[in-house]
Amino acid sequence: MSIRSKRANWTLIILGLTAGVAGSAQTATAPATAPATSRATTQAATLPAVDPEIDKILTRLEEREVHDLHAKLSWRQQYVTDLEEDAITKNGEIWYQKSEPVAKFLIHFTESIAGGRKDKLDEQHLFDGCWYTELQSRTKTLTRREVRKPDDPTDPYKLGQGVFPLPFGQKKQEVLREFAVQLVPPAASDLPATDHLLFVPRPSTQTGQTYKSLDVWISQEGATAGLPVKVRAAKLKGTGQLDSYITTTFSDAQLNPSFSSGLFGIKAPPGYEVTEERLEPAAPPP
Repeated sequence: MSIRSKRANWTLIILGLTAGVAGSAQTATAPATAPATSRATTQAATLPAVDPEIDKILTRLEEREVHDLHAKLSWRQQYVTDLEEDAITKNGEIWYQKSEPVAKFLIHFTESIAGGRKDKLDEQHLFDGCWYTELQSRTKTLTRREVRKPDDPTDPYKLGQGVFPLPFGQKKQEVLREFAVQLVPPAASDLPATDHLLFVPRPSTQTGQTYKSLDVWISQEGATAGLPVKVRAAKLKGTGQLDSYITTTFSDAQLNPSFSSGLFGIKAPPGYEVTEERLEPAAPPP
């Protein structure tokens, strides 16, 4: 599996509204030399009218500010060709911390379930603002990949700029440029007190090359009001056919617990193979 496809998979773990690399999501129709405010006005004018209820939910999502978050995390993948009992589930925790210039996150899976068998697991994924680190106890490997230079002005969490878009603070207009959004009627199987939105990538977006659709359940009340608590992504094969459903569920969320920034580090245990992959140097300007 390529580095890029691995990153796309793990985007879903921390994902709330977006998936994959959204680099081609920029659909501005104004000239490149137009002022930023003019471009934004032109972009907004090209979008269809939004249902008022959807607009309200997306506005609440955009305005919901999170500094620190700690929650239980369940990640489940089921291939369309497999039976229900063949699905793979990983359970663990996620820590997220807002910082400047970009946020950090740590995901630690401690349990896997497959074929009815439950096994202990030590699998960690860390983004510290510049480096993406992955630790796998089963292969005894630790891989560090540089995904952002310290002086890079782009935000890896923002739609259209990077590979790790997160659910917190995404701009409503950027979401609507990337997706057609529908409000799904409540179902008995839904999480209680949630709004269910269906996100369908717009034609020609890069997200649409990887995912057929995203179902997102957003909390209506309590401490998590305005935050995604469940995401189900329909992932595509390279041929464009449906490959699998990946479902991520957040629970027992603690907001702003003020944990130490020192939490965001992974060290290789003795005997682990360590691999480091740096970004290519930037090409000099012509």
